[in-house]
Amino acid sequence: MSVVLSMVNSAAVSPTERQRALDRIHSDPGIPSDTTTSSFWLQNPHPDFDQASSKPLPTDANVVIIGSGITGASIARTLLQNRAKSTSTSSHPAVVMLEARDICSGATGRNGGHILETADEYAEIVDAFGEESARKLLLFRLAHLREMLSVAEELGLTEVTQARKVQFLSAYFGDEPWKAAVERLRRFKEGMPEESAEWASYEGSSIPEEFNLSRATGVVTGPAGALWPYKFVTGVLSRLLSDYPEKFHVADHTVVKAIHSSNDSIKPYEIETSRGTITAKHVIHCTNAHVGHLVPGLRGRIFPVRGQMSAQTPGDKFPLQAAKHSWLFNYDRGFDYLTQLPTGQMMFGGGFANGEGSGVGDLGISKDDEMSVYLDIHLSGALSAVFGHKSWGSVHGDPIQAMWTGNMAFSTDGFPWVGRLPSSATGRTEPVGGNMGSEWVCAAFGGEGMVQAWLCGKALSTMILKHDDELVSSADPDLNWFPEQLLVSEERVAVAEMPKTVSETGRQSHL
Repeated sequence: MSVVLSMVNSAAVSPTERQRALDRIHSDPGIPSDTTTSSFWLQNPHPDFDQASSKPLPTDANVVIIGSGITGASIARTLLQNRAKSTSTSSHPAVVMLEARDICSGATGRNGGHILETADEYAEIVDAFGEESARKLLLFRLAHLREMLSVAEELGLTEVTQARKVQFLSAYFGDEPWKAAVERLRRFKEGMPEESAEWASYEGSSIPEEFNLSRATGVVTGPAGALWPYKFVTGVLSRLLSDYPEKFHVADHTVVKAIHSSNDSIKPYEIETSRGTITAKHVIHCTNAHVGHLVPGLRGRIFPVRGQMSAQTPGDKFPLQAAKHSWLFNYDRGFDYLTQLPTGQMMFGGGFANGEGSGVGDLGISKDDEMSVYLDIHLSGALSAVFGHKSWGSVHGDPIQAMWTGNMAFSTDGFPWVGRLPSSATGRTEPVGGNMGSEWVCAAFGGEGMVQAWLCGKALSTMILKHDDELVSSADPDLNWFPEQLLVSEERVAVAEMPKTVSETGRQSHL
């Protein structure tokens, strides 16, 4: 069952609150707000993107990417590196990226910086789709740790992005959640013994003292990673601008107002922006929580959920563990997530279940301009309680260095949407012909973009190059590694819609 659907089906929340959430989920998410909360990650802008775009907006492009987060960066990189032939000129770049605000100021610039796949969902996926599909989905997610650390190293970004492999510590507080975790781990190790070799579990007195988790019932450990997401994305985009100066153009503070179909057989789309109109062969929607604004047929299928993050000063007794560990804290209701920077800051987020209406109040919220007082209370006090007040010690200076919100994008069926959009989703006429242009989407990562978005972008751009017969011979055209559950289809558009009323939620709880 979809996590969000279970929330709007919960008898613990009033029908009025649940209906309001459903109304928001089905509404137009709009464009990113100019007014935002201040993310710690964005405090020092990349020198290539510290001022608004001054270059004229191109009037023509082969591909227009809407969105400048990790997904858009992956797509741009793959398109530019794997195109077999050039169709651009100095005045008409092959790829144009449009961003409504500052570059990478959306979800990627506001997340936890955590490259984490716990494999907790393996058993659930097996039960729903079978062992082969579960293995494929888990291998896809697990591959992101190696892939992203490799890209950072290749581009010389490892040090500046603080990219590192760590051991995640997934701590459970309570007997019942721990028993369920042990069973999930058992099934994962049984089904994928080679891939799960680094996973282990500790209970009670066997929990290593160095974990500083003596209050936990049990702890599951495994491989994970962490990095500075904004610096990673802007580092990738900066290198692309340097390597492909005539083929790649990035335009920030450029709001896409509308997309129109045209009669041009070569460039069938007109992208109307706040700075002019661009004609293009392909349009790629990487706007995640805002995708329903320009693709109305995805409203109620992909929708925003507001989350909250903080940067905190550790207690004076807490040892620096930035190069060793990251954390998940699992409670009877909900969970929190944490990484530590080499400079000591605790990058702490979550508390969703403690929000208004047990989190229902954050469903369908696309703006990141205000914070929840409930989550502020939770996040501000949880760390000393989790690690133990004596083990945490006293905090010198400002305990909360920053706190901000961001909008994630969830889908009704729990999977990202990746692929070519049918006209039933866009509401626009779809070009007809063999290698005619099209609209594409890569969105809805369910708060787990760091272990889904990069390779989803790589897969989508490969699809486009293959569609245009412009894929280099050394590339992988078959995408056998890509999970089919993530692909867009007419059937998925038809069935993967959230209920519109509370009275319908029970009948659709099988989603």
